Amino acid sequence: MPEPPIAALLIMITATVVGVGLPIVLRRLPEPPAPQPGDGDSTESGSGALVAEPAKIPYAELARPGFVAACALAAAGAAAIGVFWMPPHRIALWLVLAVFGVALAGIDWATTWLPMRLSYAGWIAMAAATVGTAFAFGDAWMLLRTVAGAAVAGVGYLAIWVLSRGGFGFGDVRFAPLLGAAAGSVSWTLLLWALLCGALLGGVFGAIRIIAGRRGGFAYAPAMLAGTYLAGMLSLPSPLG
Repeated sequence: MPEPPIAALLIMITATVVGVGLPIVLRRLPEPPAPQPGDGDSTESGSGALVAEPAKIPYAELARPGFVAACALAAAGAAAIGVFWMPPHRIALWLVLAVFGVALAGIDWATTWLPMRLSYAGWIAMAAATVGTAFAFGDAWMLLRTVAGAAVAGVGYLAIWVLSRGGFGFGDVRFAPLLGAAAGSVSWTLLLWALLCGALLGGVFGAIRIIAGRRGGFAYAPAMLAGTYLAGMLSLPSPLG
């Protein structure tokens, strides 16, 4: 774990990147094409089910202080888990996840859509962090495990998406490699638990909605992200001793 001043600085930088950068990104993100009658699942949708939905909230409308502040606060919390729970030589990957994972999950929560361009930007940032960390620490096995973790998560969600005939949005399939890369960089065990916890939280949230009489699609990415961090906190030694 980094020294407290360094840890605090990393957390502040993460929150600042989200707080300052997210409104700019939201105002520039292109809107997905409007679905036409008879269309299948949109490749950008992140919804947990495919049914008629209300009109999508424009991304630009999310660039308001309340939403941005909530995402920045969530990113700070995610960064704190990455800094204090994760091995020091994996922190860069988890800070990338704190920025892009929280931003994407927040957008999904508000709109049930996961913007494609932001997902791909997250892939690029995660790849850069992975390669940089591998070279800095001379850890080729970490590089291979991170790539494999991203592939396992992405292919796993793709298989479920195909078998369920698009039972959730394809945006969730693109989101999965970010989680798999971060979790896989630490261990195969954490990767497994991250995928299981994400699925469990998503199932619980979906069941609660059904019990409450709420039908239709719901944001699944927040459960996937929360499951990954929950798995890390439960499977790794606590910094509190």
